[in-house]
Amino acid sequence: MKGTQDISRAIRQLHVPASPRLGERIHTKIAQGTPAPSVPSGPELTLGQIITLFMKKKSIAYTFATTLGLVLLGVLVLHHSSTSAWAMEQAIQALKKYKAIHLTGYLDNDPTPVDVWARSDATGNLVETGLARAGNLTIWTKDNQTYVYDHAQNTVLVEPGINFDLNFCFSPKLLAIIAKIKDYQAVEGEDPATGQRRVIVTCSIVNPAGPQSFFMEFDARSKLLIKAKAWPNLKQEGAPRFDVEEVVYFEDVPDSAFSFQPPAGATITNMPLSIPDANLSLLSDPKTGISVEGMTQEQACRKILEQLWAAGMKGDLARIHELWPVTATWSDELFSGLGAEDKIEQVLKIGGIERTGRSKLGPLAQVPNLIRYQDGSVRGVWMIVQFRETDHGTSCVVYGPHGYALNVKK
Repeated sequence: MKGTQDISRAIRQLHVPASPRLGERIHTKIAQGTPAPSVPSGPELTLGQIITLFMKKKSIAYTFATTLGLVLLGVLVLHHSSTSAWAMEQAIQALKKYKAIHLTGYLDNDPTPVDVWARSDATGNLVETGLARAGNLTIWTKDNQTYVYDHAQNTVLVEPGINFDLNFCFSPKLLAIIAKIKDYQAVEGEDPATGQRRVIVTCSIVNPAGPQSFFMEFDARSKLLIKAKAWPNLKQEGAPRFDVEEVVYFEDVPDSAFSFQPPAGATITNMPLSIPDANLSLLSDPKTGISVEGMTQEQACRKILEQLWAAGMKGDLARIHELWPVTATWSDELFSGLGAEDKIEQVLKIGGIERTGRSKLGPLAQVPNLIRYQDGSVRGVWMIVQFRETDHGTSCVVYGPHGYALNVKK
């Protein structure tokens, strides 16, 4: 069990090739349904491509999500390169017609391939269902929960929410956010290996998963992302966290393609709640958060989340940074660029603690929230609160969301 509790580490230790039957089965399901037209292809592109991932270490989301974030295999040298007139808005428009993706790549320089299928919700910005295979692990989602099956140990780990994190997937929303990052750069030029026009985008950010730097290659003709890499640092140094070699787009994929049933007798247990160590220095700053002296953990969670949501509705960025310290490194543009679908209108409910865990700083608590946004949507949001135990007393800060918001019928 211990080896499967840290999913990112477990994946790095796998040595069983991804099963080709996973792709064969899904392609069969696609063929049985409405054929999915491919992206216009030619000498510049095989099939349309794109990617999806935000990350959350010590959870499959961290391994796929932030990490599967972005960048080309090796540094692409462009001939006659120049600052690009290409705009991210073009890539966003090209992406909107596709609802499903299939991507292949590698994690942490490990030779074991990762095979991922995912389908977005109606907005195109969040994953509503997914299925992946990485060595001995199969990951899938069902009924708003994420499951990780370890074939070697015949064990299933389950956690609430869709934490596949292909949502922050090169969705239209993510691409718009990337274009607002302070060090965002786009350069257009010619790939010397193929003679085709490419656009190279680079940027970096610190998010709840830690520091990330990205390198993305777009096809200048189709405007689609075709390759990407992400590093667990701000300078694209060392081995990439994830190397995306190919992403294929589909207009849709049927529900049946994402079904997976572990064998009879598999042990089912809850996924431990944990967070990556990367941002502990930000979370430990005594100038951030609130004191929780005299309060229960549940009372403290409610208080700090009430204050965070209130600051969000007021647009009080300084207070948001104090309560949620990871955001202190984010540019104001990232906040100001939020659309109505991300602006809070009303907090309908802050629930009790659903799950607990522990980091090096102290206890962790996961709390469900029900939020109405200005576009009228209602979403369930799971937030993680980090408690800090020091000589100066006990306090807490908001670590960030667990997985991503789910649309709720209200």
